[in-house]
Amino acid sequence: MKNRNLWQILALYAGASWVVLQVVDVVKQNLGLPDWVFPFALLLLLIGMPIIVATALVQGRQVPAAASNEFAGDEPATPVSPRSDDATRRLFTWRNALLGGGLAFVLLAIVTGGFMFMRDRGIGPVGSLVASGLLEEKAAIVVADFTGEDPSLTRAATQAFRVDLSQSELVKLVEPATLDDALARMELPEDQALTPDVAYDLAVREGYPAVIEGELTSVGDGYVLTARLADARSQETLASLRETAANANEIIPAIDRLSGKMREKIGDSYSSMRADEPLEQVTTGSLEALEKYSRALELFAAGTDHELGVDLLEEAVAIDSAFAMAWRKLGVELTGDRAREIEAIENAYRHRDRLTERERLLAEAQYYLDVEADPRKTISVYERLVDLDPSDSWALNNLGASYVELGEWEEAEHWVARSVAVDSTVKSLTNVAFTQIQQGKLDEAEATLAIADRIAPGNERNLLHHYALAANRQDWAEAETWARQMQATTDPAWAGTGTFQLASLAAIRGNLAEAEALWREAIDEQKRAGALVTSGPLFQVFDINLDVRADTARALGTLEEILEIDDLESLDPLNRPYLGLAGWFARAGDRAEAQALLDRFEAEVPEAYRTGRSIQQTYQFIDATLALAEGAPAEALQIHRSLDTGGCQLCGFLGPAKAFETMGQADSAIAYYEGYLNASSVQRAAWDNENLGPTYERLAQLYDEKGDLETASVYYARLVELWQEADAELQPRVRAAQARLEEIVRERG
Repeated sequence: MKNRNLWQILALYAGASWVVLQVVDVVKQNLGLPDWVFPFALLLLLIGMPIIVATALVQGRQVPAAASNEFAGDEPATPVSPRSDDATRRLFTWRNALLGGGLAFVLLAIVTGGFMFMRDRGIGPVGSLVASGLLEEKAAIVVADFTGEDPSLTRAATQAFRVDLSQSELVKLVEPATLDDALARMELPEDQALTPDVAYDLAVREGYPAVIEGELTSVGDGYVLTARLADARSQETLASLRETAANANEIIPAIDRLSGKMREKIGDSYSSMRADEPLEQVTTGSLEALEKYSRALELFAAGTDHELGVDLLEEAVAIDSAFAMAWRKLGVELTGDRAREIEAIENAYRHRDRLTERERLLAEAQYYLDVEADPRKTISVYERLVDLDPSDSWALNNLGASYVELGEWEEAEHWVARSVAVDSTVKSLTNVAFTQIQQGKLDEAEATLAIADRIAPGNERNLLHHYALAANRQDWAEAETWARQMQATTDPAWAGTGTFQLASLAAIRGNLAEAEALWREAIDEQKRAGALVTSGPLFQVFDINLDVRADTARALGTLEEILEIDDLESLDPLNRPYLGLAGWFARAGDRAEAQALLDRFEAEVPEAYRTGRSIQQTYQFIDATLALAEGAPAEALQIHRSLDTGGCQLCGFLGPAKAFETMGQADSAIAYYEGYLNASSVQRAAWDNENLGPTYERLAQLYDEKGDLETASVYYARLVELWQEADAELQPRVRAAQARLEEIVRERG
C-alpha cells in the first residue's frame, strides 16, 4: 500500500468490496439468511470507506506539512505536534484497518447467527410461530374475508393474499370450496360471507387452529393493509402486521409484502420465499382483472349465478390475456362447451409460469386429462403434487379420479380415501362411495354415504349416489325415492338429473311412454340450466326404440329429431356430437350416415383433438357395431376383445354377448349376458333402462333352448316380475314369458 496513491487504494477497496458483497449474497441465498444481511454488509463497507481513506492519507504522509510548504516558498504553516502526529499514525495503520474490517464482519456473522438461532428456536420477538410451538407445521389456517369500505377491493385483496400465502411450505390454507359442508353443519347458507366471526366459529367447529383476518382501509389517496393471525379458540393475537399502498395500483405489491411478512413470522425459510415469484407475476398485475376474478369465485362458491361468474372470468382474461389463474378456472367452469373449455385450458397451460407451483401443476394435470386425454400423464403430475404435500386433499382426490379414468378401482379408492382422511367433504366421501359401488362393495358404499349424510343432509351428490346404490341392489322403489328428492331441488341442472333418473326407472319397469315423456321433460330442465347441447335424453329414447321395442325405423326417427334440436351448424365443431351420433347410427345399422358423420368429424375437428384414448375407443366401438349389424360377428368379437373400456364397467359385456349369440355359441353368450347382470356400476340404471328386461328375456330363451329349464324359469320369472305393469305394447312378451314359465312348472311337476 505504501507505494500506491489514494485513487489506486480506493479502486482496490471498491473491487474487494464487490467480491465481498458477491460472497455475502451467495451465502445468504444458499443458507437462507434474511434479506437484511446484504444491506448490513453494504453498510459496513460504506463505514469502512472513510477509514480506508484516512489510513491512506495518514500513512502516505512522508514529510511534515510545514517543511513542505517552506520549501515551496509558501507562508509558514501552523506547527503540528510531533506527539499528536505519531498517535494518529499509530491508530490509522493498515493492520488496524484490516483488523477492524474483519471484526466488523465477525459482528455481522454473530448478529446473523444469533438472529437465525433465535428465529429457528422460537426465542424472543424474532422467533417464528412454528418454532415457538404456537403453530404446528402444516397447520390448516382459515383466511377470513378482508374487511373494508370497498367490497370489490376487499374481495381482490382477500384472493391475492390467499394466493400468495398458499405458497407457504409450513402451513396450509383451508380452500374456500371445501367449507360448504362445514357451513351446512353450521346451518348457514353456501353463499355466507366468511366474515371474521364466521371464520373463528368455523375454525373452532372444524378443528382448524388459527384464523387470519385482514382489513383494507383507505387513507387519503392511499391504503393501509393489516393482517392479524390469531388462535382460533382464544382469538389471542399471534402476529399482527401492516403495509401501506400509495394508491389502488400499489395494492397488489403491498399485499405481496404483507403476506411475505406473515410467512416470515410463521417461519417459512427465506430461500423458499425468495424463490417464489412476486404476486403480480403469479396472478395478474391488473387490480381490475383480479377484482373480476375474485367476484367470479364468490359466485361459483355460492352457486347463485354461474353464467355471470363465467362472464366475469372472460372479462378478466380480456383485461390480462396472460391471467393464467382465471384461464384455469374458466376451463373448470365451462364443462359442456368443449370449444371454450379447451381454449381456456390451453391458455392456462401456455401461461402456467404465471401460476404458483401448486396451481401450475393443477393446470398441467387438467391439460393432460382434458386436452391430451392422457390419464397416465395426469397421474404423474398429481403424484408430484402429493410428493410436495402429502396432505393436499385436492391432489389426492384428483389422483384417485385419474385412476377412475383407467378403471383401476382399487387404486382409485386408495387415493380418494386418503383425501377423506385429510379433509372429509361430501365430494371426497361420495367419490369413495363411487369407487366402492364400481367394485360391488355396496355395504361399504352405504356406510360411506351415511357419513356424508351426517355432514350435509340432502346434498345432491349424496342423493345421486344413494340412487346408484339402490339401482345396483335393484331396489327400484328406494331408487325412485332418491330420484324424486333430486328432482325437487331448486337447481335446474340437478332437477334435470332427477327427472332423467325417474325416466330410467320407468323404462326399466317397461313404462316406455312415461319414460319418454320424462326424458323430454329433462330436456326442458337442461335448457333452463343453460346447457349447450340439450338433446342428450333423446338418446335414451333411441335406446328403448332400438333395444326394447326393436323398432329400427322409429329409432332412426329419434336420431333425426336429435339432429334438428341440436342444429349442428350453429355449434363450434368441437361441440358437435359427431362421434356420439355416428355410434348411434352404427347401432341402427346405417353405415352410410355413420361414416358421413365420422368424415365430418375428421374434416372439421383439428387432429390434435382427435387422438385421445376415448376417441379411439369410440372408433373401435363403431367398427364392432357395424360389423355385427352387417353379419360379421367374428370380426365384431375380435374388435370388442381389443377394446380398452377403461372406467366403463358395463361396456365390455353386451357387444360380445350378441356376437357370440349370432355365432351360435350359446354358452359364451350366456356368460357375457350374466356378466353384465352381475357387474356393478354407478351408471347401472342408465344402462338397465334398455337392457335389463331384454337381457332377462334372452337369457331365459337361451337356457330354454339348452334344455336348462330350471335356470330358464328363473329368468322368465324375473322378466314377468320386472314388467308386470309394463305398457300394453310389452304385455304380449310378458304373457309369453308367463305362459312358458307355467309350462315349465307343469313339465317339472
